[in-house]
Amino acid sequence: DLISGRFGLLHAEDAPVCENLDTAMIGYMLVTPDTKGNPQSGDLAYGQVQTLDSFGAGNDGQRTLPPVGEIKEWVMQIVLMADGSMYSRNRINNGAFQPFVKRW
Repeated sequence: DLISGRFGLLHAEDAPVCENLDTAMIGYMLVTPDTKGNPQSGDLAYGQVQTLDSFGAGNDGQRTLPPVGEIKEWVMQIVLMADGSMYSRNRINNGAFQPFVKRW
């Protein structure tokens, strides 16, 4: 079903649905219109998120983001949407996530 490693998951089938981008699993997840923090809205706001964390994905590849970051933790999220747009944002140390920036 998946290839897991210290930097996230690559799913052989459908990726799990992300309920909240602030607490996403490290690796790939499906973004839907119901996903909290989705940078788009409406019936067509589907896509996928890739979350990268300097602490990796844990030994089993199932680590999720903690609600508050830690010192020396750098998180980057890239969201690829169905309309071809791409958004990204970062969280550094124990700070809050920056707003999503539309890259294209």
